[in-house]
Amino acid sequence: MSAYACAPDEGSEPEVGFQAMMAAARCHDVWILTQRHMAERVRQHLTAHQPAGNVQLEVVDPPDTGRRDGVWELALTQWRHDQWQRRAAARAVELDRRVDFDVVHHVTLAAYWMRTGVAAVSKPLVWGPVGGGVEPPLRLAGELGFKGLTEWSVRSSVRRIASRASKAARDAAVVFAQNQATARRIRSRADVVVLPNGISVNIGALPSVSPRSHEIVFAGRLAPWKGGLLAVRAMRYVSWPGAVLRLFGEGAERRRILDGVRRWNLQDRVSLEGRVPRHELLARIARAGALLHPSLHEESPIAVAEALAMGTPLVCLDHGGPAELIRQWPTSPSAAIPPGWPDATARALAAAVDRFLAASPPVPPVCIAPKDSFGDRILEAYERAAVIGGRMRR
Repeated sequence: MSAYACAPDEGSEPEVGFQAMMAAARCHDVWILTQRHMAERVRQHLTAHQPAGNVQLEVVDPPDTGRRDGVWELALTQWRHDQWQRRAAARAVELDRRVDFDVVHHVTLAAYWMRTGVAAVSKPLVWGPVGGGVEPPLRLAGELGFKGLTEWSVRSSVRRIASRASKAARDAAVVFAQNQATARRIRSRADVVVLPNGISVNIGALPSVSPRSHEIVFAGRLAPWKGGLLAVRAMRYVSWPGAVLRLFGEGAERRRILDGVRRWNLQDRVSLEGRVPRHELLARIARAGALLHPSLHEESPIAVAEALAMGTPLVCLDHGGPAELIRQWPTSPSAAIPPGWPDATARALAAAVDRFLAASPPVPPVCIAPKDSFGDRILEAYERAAVIGGRMRR
């Protein structure tokens, strides 16, 4: 299993990789390729929670590129990931000579246009859930700002070139896409099945909560495409008395968001909280009046899945991954707003927030399960891949 990100209790991509690994280990022996600091976190967990199958941790580290901003950060991040995939390919081929794997799985970070190192192993490949196909709504592209538009242009150009050479797309036995937008972009001989990796969330027991607050939570990196500025714009039109938007996260968009707060005179209604530990963030989401997630292009956001699992009202754009997750939690309160021009979209987001604050749903006694089981779907994929490859010893 190739998992660039894999660690327990961190949320986001590390949680997806970790849950895929634990699902595989329910029935099979697993060799997992991941980064050194992630492997150490997994090793600590396995010491206390040994799964049925044997888990072998194989450390593959990417090169150190230092810190950069803007387009340089994007370019170096992609180069670092590509180099990791090259190293993972060499390690996987070496291991296969010794172990003779039945199935190979690339789980994180998986995009339809990125290199998939373990595809170099000549064994049945399970690919994904794969992302990378959601683009910003054109009417809201201006919300990205100059830097965000530049990054989007560079990323789109790289996608078009790199996706043509995807060996994984051509050869995979089973392909999972995170959403319909990405599924439409994948050209594969295998059937492409939508499986949002957000359904891998593992919250455990619900945090102890009091009645819902009038807080509106935004949770995510402060990057242009995450929609933090659009969330602040929406607060201009939220009319519920005492409602406060709290943004949890850090990133290069912080200054631009603060400029918007000052420009719209929202200092008393918007608070930038920075990063907090995951358990604290989950507690804030659990008791929030709403999670506001107006991301412009999102594949399968874990924060959205966490809110839906905890029954917290969700307000998002009807675009990309969040809408896919809503279908997995049909009984959880949610409002998906069709993207339009910025001001009209902000007004519609605000109206949905006001409706939820006015009729606050109760906090459920236990977490709400998605329609599909992430672990079961992964295990089924291994069986299908093994049949295609004529393999599987257990």
